[in-house]
Amino acid sequence: MPWKRVNPARIHRLFYPQVPVVITVEFDGRIGGMPAIWHTPLSFKPPMIGVAVAPEHKTYEMIRGAKAFGVNWLDFSYARQVGQLGDTSGKDYVNKLSTVGLEVVKGKVSGQPLIAEASAALECRHSDTHRTGTHELIIGQVIAARADKSFSNYWNHRQYHPLLYAGTKNEKGKSWVFKSLSEKIVTVPLRRQPQIKKRNRVSN
Repeated sequence: MPWKRVNPARIHRLFYPQVPVVITVEFDGRIGGMPAIWHTPLSFKPPMIGVAVAPEHKTYEMIRGAKAFGVNWLDFSYARQVGQLGDTSGKDYVNKLSTVGLEVVKGKVSGQPLIAEASAALECRHSDTHRTGTHELIIGQVIAARADKSFSNYWNHRQYHPLLYAGTKNEKGKSWVFKSLSEKIVTVPLRRQPQIKKRNRVSN
């Protein structure tokens, strides 16, 4: 196999494209949210999921305080809102989700915010956190799960068009790149740089 060397600082890109979720949380009178690209199921019983979050994000601080959070799947038609959400600081708004045009509904079990436009959503109890280098692995126990008619044991991709995060590009400034399964592309310009400590900063 004619393999070539891959820079270890770029191995996360081997996982792309990847379906991002939006993490939502309410704490201390504020509603926050952020796109999360690095996430995974961890256990069947009890149902557990893990999400990697940089501790510099306001959402991380809010999850630690609320001890609960939501996980939301948005389809490709919401690519711009997801990108804008990632480019908006939660420190500046009481309701970060509404600033990008997303509607909030409260989870029936946790009371945590979920996104009304989501194709599916989880309510999670924050059960543990593990440091993993630049990020913290937030571990959540799923206490409620809901989906629209496009999910019945598996996704029906004739009804649900997943949003795929394909990385970033630098052309007249940095942009996030999102794709659909049919190779439609949406780029979302970033006005600000992620607030990751400089010594650890790696481009997504």
